[in-house]
Amino acid sequence: MRRTLVALVTLVLCLSVLSPLAAGQDVPDARLTVDDVTVAPDRPMTGEPTTVTADVALSAGSASAVELGRVSLHDADGNRLATAGAPGALSPGDATTVDLVAEFETAGRKNLTLEATGTDGDGGFVEIRRPVTVVVEDSPPGISIDATLVEGVESPVTVTVANPSVDAVRNVEVVTLRGDSIDDRAFVPAIAAGGTAVANLTVTPTGDDADVGVRVGYTTTTGDRQYTVSRADLEVEPLRDDVAVEVRPVRQDDAVDAAGAGGIGGIVGGAGGGLQQQDDDEEQAAPEQVEVAVTNFGNAGVDEAVVGPAGDGQFPRRFVGSVAPGETETVTVDLARVPRGDLDVAVSYHIDDEERRSTTTYAHRPSTAAVALTGIDVDRDGERVNVSGNAGNTGEAPVTGVVVAVADAEGVRPTYPRRDYFVGTVDGSEFAPFELTARVTENVSSVPVEVTYRVDGQQYTDRAEVPLEPEPDDGGGGIAGLAPLSVGAGVALTLGVGAAVLLPLYYLRR
Repeated sequence: MRRTLVALVTLVLCLSVLSPLAAGQDVPDARLTVDDVTVAPDRPMTGEPTTVTADVALSAGSASAVELGRVSLHDADGNRLATAGAPGALSPGDATTVDLVAEFETAGRKNLTLEATGTDGDGGFVEIRRPVTVVVEDSPPGISIDATLVEGVESPVTVTVANPSVDAVRNVEVVTLRGDSIDDRAFVPAIAAGGTAVANLTVTPTGDDADVGVRVGYTTTTGDRQYTVSRADLEVEPLRDDVAVEVRPVRQDDAVDAAGAGGIGGIVGGAGGGLQQQDDDEEQAAPEQVEVAVTNFGNAGVDEAVVGPAGDGQFPRRFVGSVAPGETETVTVDLARVPRGDLDVAVSYHIDDEERRSTTTYAHRPSTAAVALTGIDVDRDGERVNVSGNAGNTGEAPVTGVVVAVADAEGVRPTYPRRDYFVGTVDGSEFAPFELTARVTENVSSVPVEVTYRVDGQQYTDRAEVPLEPEPDDGGGGIAGLAPLSVGAGVALTLGVGAAVLLPLYYLRR
């Protein structure tokens, strides 16, 4: 029994001596460790440089120094992302810090591996591996702000949002901030990868400078809702209210006031009776078209601009609408029913809900047009009568479609070859010749002549009575019998001179 117990004790002692020797054969001479790994930034964006910092140390219990050959970073597929070559030698207990910089094109969780390798004093290979996790987010949209701010006025702000990431973003909300309060907002359904979107918003500054903030919220391809904010300290201009209104004719001959011409009555030489228009009411006056221009010389947009009379004057109201700074809006107004005179015209408008007004005065001087028969010459030969003369325009605007004709009356009948005469168009202060023929009975004292013409599309007809002298008595002889011959010679001379003057003009006008 005692012999057995001694044998067991001897065996245990032998095993206790041999165990450390066996264990010593499995422990390497140099043992590398990675004490700490950090990622900066902690949530990098796609395309953003990402730094992985590792503290590589040599255990103090190592029997040999280590020459580090390489520290590298690998992705899940084994592809090398970054390398720090020859970091240096480590003695037992020493450590070195290595920075590895990489970029990630896609967002998501990245399972990486940090690997450090080297050789010990005996030339043996030494290696350490350490897993590293990096969460990559989509790059935030870039924000640029363009604004012209006016104090106390709702001012436009143009925001351009750029998506630099390789994936589209959706449900984009763009808001303008005044302090922490939302002033305005806009929505964009999606912005493609590498694309841009423009949002037009407003902000109302209250001082001479403004800290304008723009916040963009968006949803990434991973479904995360992200926000980014950009702020700009922008200068604010004081409000400059300068809106002008100008009234000007559309064109020189557009408006013709035929009623103001008073017809052609009383102008026919020796007529004794006047040509009367069929209707000289103001409602028959041709339209007087003018253009009203509203120009915004100020630095704030105007809304709800309306042109109308200033005070109790007559001027048709017209809606203009919004006028941006530096812009001009025009409307056309018909002044046919507005009496001649100086018109006080106003434009009322709103700037940020406050009503304002600007006025001007327009000298309303409508142009006129009328036809007058001048230079009338009557030649009677028995029952045959020849009437010649000029149709003159005493106004400033042209008259068109002028026709002069012998009118039917008791004892008067138009006859060949000049029952009527087409004159055509007569410009302002111009005239054109005409010639008419008729047959009359013995007791007729005048020949009615009608003039039909158009002024700015409106037709008018005037009528005049051309006096007809009775035929001279050709009875008696001697000296008295010479009188008809003398008269005839005088008439012939007159007609000859008249023909020499009027016929060339007549054919020229034709």
